Amino acid sequence: MGGKQGRRRQDHLARRAQSEGYHARSVYKLQAIQRKFRVLPARGDTTGRAPGRGSDAAGRALGPGVLDLGAAPGSWTQFVVEHMGRDASPGGSGSAPAVLAVDLQELDLPGAICLQGDFTEPETAMRIRAHAPFRVVLSDAAPATTGNRVVDTGRSEVLVESILAHLPEWLAPGGNLVCKLFQGGGEQALLGSLRARFSAAHLHRPEAVRRESFETYLVGLGYHGPGEPARNGAASSGGNQ
Repeated sequence: MGGKQGRRRQDHLARRAQSEGYHARSVYKLQAIQRKFRVLPARGDTTGRAPGRGSDAAGRALGPGVLDLGAAPGSWTQFVVEHMGRDASPGGSGSAPAVLAVDLQELDLPGAICLQGDFTEPETAMRIRAHAPFRVVLSDAAPATTGNRVVDTGRSEVLVESILAHLPEWLAPGGNLVCKLFQGGGEQALLGSLRARFSAAHLHRPEAVRRESFETYLVGLGYHGPGEPARNGAASSGGNQ
């Protein structure tokens, strides 16, 4: 009974996403994370970010403020573009694109710079770095699954570790991180890695996650880099686990 109700609820989310113009129901995971943790800048906010590859006279970065890794099919990018109120159309309003969307698949998403490649590979990582620093790094990336939970969770942990290794190059001081992770025993160690890098760290499972799924999300707030003390020392394993 509970399983059937859960499937009906997930079908409702898929239909809702379609009716609202989103590419996938995964958008509701990011919406829930944003409501709880406020990981994204306020709508239209382009201030407070470290100068990047290009800046205006006031020192505000002109590149995208958010990096979306594993972006396909694009619902997270859609939400960020809407939230930040940015436009990437050539010759359009003149405002900078909101997102650098990276995926193995080719993407074409309004309001974003789309980059095709494997972010764990050095060449793609360097291409991402050309647009850094970002105020927020998002990852809904998942490894190719085998059906073997031990193998799949291990691969998921490797993806997260790769992202953490690149944060000094990609994420601006004070920035935020959201990262998908398959639960399999390594989540507490990775949460500890976030605690070493962020002022606050959380493990959160949004209600929109499918009931049968073993995915959760790592959330880091206030990036200060590894080996430096957190400003307030706050770290927790919060949310619905």
